[in-house]
Amino acid sequence: MAVQPPTPRTELHRHLDVSLRMTTLLELSQAKGLVGESTSLESFQEKLWLRRPMKDLAEVLAKFTLFQQVLERPEDLERVAFEAVEDCWAEGIRQVELRYSPSFVCEDGSLTWQESLEAFHRGLERALENLPEMRAGLLLIASRDYGPDSAAQTVELYLKNLHRVAGIDLAGNEAAFPPRLFTEAFRPVGAAKAKTPHQIHVTVHAGEAAGPESVWEALELLAAERIGHGIRAFEDPELVRHFLEKEICLEMCPTSNWVTRAVPSLAQHPLKQALEAGIAATISTDDPSIFGVSLDDEIQVARQAIGLSESQVQLSFEHAARSTFLPQQAPPTKIASPLPKES
Repeated sequence: MAVQPPTPRTELHRHLDVSLRMTTLLELSQAKGLVGESTSLESFQEKLWLRRPMKDLAEVLAKFTLFQQVLERPEDLERVAFEAVEDCWAEGIRQVELRYSPSFVCEDGSLTWQESLEAFHRGLERALENLPEMRAGLLLIASRDYGPDSAAQTVELYLKNLHRVAGIDLAGNEAAFPPRLFTEAFRPVGAAKAKTPHQIHVTVHAGEAAGPESVWEALELLAAERIGHGIRAFEDPELVRHFLEKEICLEMCPTSNWVTRAVPSLAQHPLKQALEAGIAATISTDDPSIFGVSLDDEIQVARQAIGLSESQVQLSFEHAARSTFLPQQAPPTKIASPLPKES
């Protein structure tokens, strides 16, 4: 019997605005006077990387400020996107969704939301021109912490740029801002999805800092077809059955889930439980520059700390490939855009 080749890696959950190369982040930080010129890369990384569990998700999110401060010029955003796709390619990834929050990146007013999107998009396009068989797309994040009005503006930006954006996400402080607060903001997404279901895609961070009720709200009120993290969903057997019936994909990020205390230990992470139950669970890095991880690192964690077999690792990538918001057919040298899937 012929041995099947490994499934090409697909990553569904990587934050572009927190995926800067350490060398680039240090360079931009020094250029703005945020970090001393004599700061070494090693000491910079040591201060930035989170290598132990923090108090909670909110404490981790507070670490993102430096990234926000250096993402001010279009050329820097383009560079960051270009390098992020290159880095994914080097990690063996052949399909990646890179998400970012326009309200976060553009908070100081240096760039308009449209300018930020176009700059990131140019970076992805430029990278894909030289990477054979690589596919990448952008997701827009509606950031909970900026409120429902900001989320509504993100939805508007998404629906105006379907040729540049593969989907929309809701992220941020889940405990303080549950999905139900954003029902009205996301209503136009639901209306658009009813008309063109293969073109409109929604994922929501849920079940990370709040319980199963948050996941139910994401699914029922915001029409999420994937869930970011979903750790606490396993407290509700009915919700687990719903995942199976509706083929809901879980974007799981082991190191992130440990650092944010979504799980008490890596050994207790539900990734293996999800895969054994038949749920479409996947492996992602979340915030590589904060946690100092690559997809290779997360795979090792999944194997050694969580107990996944090699076949389960490959199964996670099969789930990711089937659950991606990228179109099924796209030229490898062009950025993926959410055109209707072929039947």
